[in-house]
Amino acid sequence: MKREKFWMILGSFGLAIILTVSLLGASAEAQAQKSGQKLTWVFATNPGPAANTWSFYPYPRFQKLLEKNSGGRLVLDTKMSLFPVNEVVHAVIAGRADVGWERIPWVAGTFPQWDFALPFLWDNVFEYEAFLNDPRMVEIERKAYAEKGLVKLADIPSEALDGIWGKKAIATVEDFKGMKIRTSGLITTLAMKLLGASPLTIPNAEIMEALQRGTVDAIQTSRGWGLGFGLPDVCTNVSFWRFQSVFGGMLVVNKAKFDKLPADLKKIVLATGREMQGQTMFGAKIEEYEAEVGLKVSRMKVTQPVQDEINKARGIVRPAIDKWLELAGPNGKQIMSIAAEYAGGAKIMLKK
Repeated sequence: MKREKFWMILGSFGLAIILTVSLLGASAEAQAQKSGQKLTWVFATNPGPAANTWSFYPYPRFQKLLEKNSGGRLVLDTKMSLFPVNEVVHAVIAGRADVGWERIPWVAGTFPQWDFALPFLWDNVFEYEAFLNDPRMVEIERKAYAEKGLVKLADIPSEALDGIWGKKAIATVEDFKGMKIRTSGLITTLAMKLLGASPLTIPNAEIMEALQRGTVDAIQTSRGWGLGFGLPDVCTNVSFWRFQSVFGGMLVVNKAKFDKLPADLKKIVLATGREMQGQTMFGAKIEEYEAEVGLKVSRMKVTQPVQDEINKARGIVRPAIDKWLELAGPNGKQIMSIAAEYAGGAKIMLKK
C-alpha cells in the first residue's frame, strides 16, 4: 500500500510539473509577443505533381505579406514536401506543423463539407469568392474547421478544372457517351457517369502513355495544368465543360497555436489571410486568360459548348449535388442555400 501511495504521489507531482511547464510556455510565448519579439511558425506545403501554375505556389506571397503586416513579429519557416500532398492538413491538425496549405478536393473524402468543386455550379471564381465572404458561410466554416482543431485563413483557389483534353471535340452532351475520360473524385466521377462517359482513375505519370495507347480518350483537368504538363503534345482538342467548377485550396493554422497569439496579432493573421484570398481569386482568373493565349500558341482546337448544351448537362448531373448533400452532413442544405444566391448554375443545379 505504501508503495502504491508513493507512486500515486509521484504521478500527481509529475502531472503538476507538466501543467506548470505548459502554462509557463504559453505565458512566455504571449509575453514574447507583447514585447515585440519574433515568433516563427513552421509552414508546411506540398503543391504536388500539378505544380506548374502560380496558384499552386501561394506560400511565398503569403509569407511576405504576413511578415510585412505583422511588422516582423510573425514569420514563416516554409517547408515544401514535408508531408505527402494529401496529408498536410492532418499534420496541422496534429500540431506537427503550425500552418499548412493543401488543395481541398484532395481530401474531399475526409472533409466533404469543405469541398465546393461541384459540377457546373460556379460560372466564375468571383461568384465563389462572394459566396465564401458571405457572413453566414464565414461562420459555418469557422465552426467546421474549429471542430477539427483548425482556423481557416483563406481559400487559395485554382482555375476551374473545365478542360476535356483529347483528339476530338466534345460539343454536345451526346458526345460524352462511351468516352473513356480520366478524372478523379467521387462527385466528378458520378457526374461523368450520368452523362454517359466512362470515367477512369490514372496516375499523373501514366497520362501521356494512356492517351497515346488509347487507354483513355481524354483527360479532364484545368487549362493551365494541361498546358504546363504538355497535353498539347498528345492532344489536338480541348473542350470546356466545368465538371469541377472551382478548385479550392485551404490555408489553415493549428487552432491551439492561433489561440495563443495576442488579440492584435490574431487580427493581423486573419486580415492577411483575407487579403491573400482576394489576391489569389484575381490570380486564378488571370491564369484562365493566360491559358487562352497558350492554347492559341499551341494551335489546339478549342470548343466552347453553347449555353443550351451546358444547361442540358446541368439538368442531367443534378443527382451529383444530391450525393454531395448526402455526404456533406447537417450543414449541407444551408450551404447550398447560400450558394444559390451567388452561383450562376443555381437555377438548374439547385432548382432556385
